[in-house]
Amino acid sequence: MARRPFLLFGLPFLSVIVGASFVLTPATAIRYERHDRRVRTLTRDEELGVGRAGTGRKVDIREEYYRLSAKDNDNWEQKRVKRLKGESDGIL
Repeated sequence: MARRPFLLFGLPFLSVIVGASFVLTPATAIRYERHDRRVRTLTRDEELGVGRAGTGRKVDIREEYYRLSAKDNDNWEQKRVKRLKGESDGIL
């Protein structure tokens, strides 16, 4: 081994590493495919019912949109909140 260290140690070591990468690549691909099947994109209706186990109310997206857009945004008043004593005003 003292005369040819690469031939007796390095070459077998590198061949094991390369061979293992060829063997493990398909196994890794299968693992990611299983993970992708578990974590999938939810539809809009499924998003609204997540975590409630079907006990949540049925929601119509169009109705919610129109309900939220019907708020009176033209008639609002800006209010200033008093600062605590010694609090910075945020201006440098």
